Amino acid sequence: MKIEIGVDVFGKDQKRILNACFYAFFINGINALIIGAILPSLLTEFQIGYDKGGMLISFQSFGNLLASFLGGIISAYIGRKNAILVLSFMTSLGFLGMVVSSTPLLLIIPFFLTGIGRGSVSNLSNTIVNEVSDGNPKDLNILHTFFAIGAFIAPFFASWSLSKGFSWRFALIVISILSALMTIYFSTTKIENTKRTRSRKEEKGIRSLDFLKNMDFYLSAGILFFYVGVEHAVNSWIVTYLKDTGIMSTSLAQKVLSILWVIIIFGRLFVAYISKRVDKRTILLGSSIGALIFYLLFIISSSIWAIVACILGLGFFLAGIYPTALSNASRALKGSSLAMGTILAIAGLGGIVMPYITGVIAEIYGIKGGMVAVGFAASLMFLIAFINRLRKFKDASSG
Repeated sequence: MKIEIGVDVFGKDQKRILNACFYAFFINGINALIIGAILPSLLTEFQIGYDKGGMLISFQSFGNLLASFLGGIISAYIGRKNAILVLSFMTSLGFLGMVVSSTPLLLIIPFFLTGIGRGSVSNLSNTIVNEVSDGNPKDLNILHTFFAIGAFIAPFFASWSLSKGFSWRFALIVISILSALMTIYFSTTKIENTKRTRSRKEEKGIRSLDFLKNMDFYLSAGILFFYVGVEHAVNSWIVTYLKDTGIMSTSLAQKVLSILWVIIIFGRLFVAYISKRVDKRTILLGSSIGALIFYLLFIISSSIWAIVACILGLGFFLAGIYPTALSNASRALKGSSLAMGTILAIAGLGGIVMPYITGVIAEIYGIKGGMVAVGFAASLMFLIAFINRLRKFKDASSG
């Protein structure tokens, strides 16, 4: 039975496809946060420094970035269903590989595989849900809500596992099994193995380099590079920082990481609401100022409650930067798949580079020094957002 695009009431096959994608995004949310939650235990057991930990996180981010591009290409050659079955299984295989690894060097491949799984599931699930629901925003919002649920649960599950005397390996075994169920679920759906052909207009859009003449593209790409770098570094290192500096226990730090993600969801809803009334360049500047202030306060604070308040404030102001920065470059991105792919690649590079730099600096100057480096990235994000806002005034005065 073929998928009927554009129906309001889904048939049995369509519902099964949607539910499989929802579950896959739930697993993706877990994938995104679980590493940061168990990182202190992993570093201790393998006796590896912050620099090596940062390198592992960067390999996962690299796999995520690579899969975001390769997912569509692979599905064009072997079919969409075959692609999502093979690539989604990388998540389960990666977590299992972490469990059985006996040396730090062997961890590189499992980290990379979980990145491949996350990136491909994100790419293909977004595409599938968009097509099955005919672009219905309700179903796309539900999809990303499941990601948030998984992201919220992951640190709590890690905290529970350790508090009950289980090791981080137990947590990853459970997640590996849940990830394998994702692949099994996809195998029971009727996702078609069809190759999508592009129209002549789409091919022209893919090859167009006009976006390179647009200053909004460069400013938005710069903001996204530092934003993704800051977000990935915070998600990956905050539990380790709070635990190693003695500010709070690993269990409490993991719970704070969970709450951070809930605040990010509310922050995105708030930005979506005010974006109808407030200029996007103003939102970017205000968000970057707020994020920088709360991050600097977080670094200099020693009180648990002050730190919790700063983390929540940081999450709230970071929340709307990614979608707003993409919107800021909308004129450059419109009709150009190459432009979108390029700006997402630049953003992804931030997620690869910043966690590694944080780890390297932390190994030399201590974990506090590593987290200060993240503050420098937040400062550069603010600087670019400020320049972006000045261009708005310049455009208005010249008009």
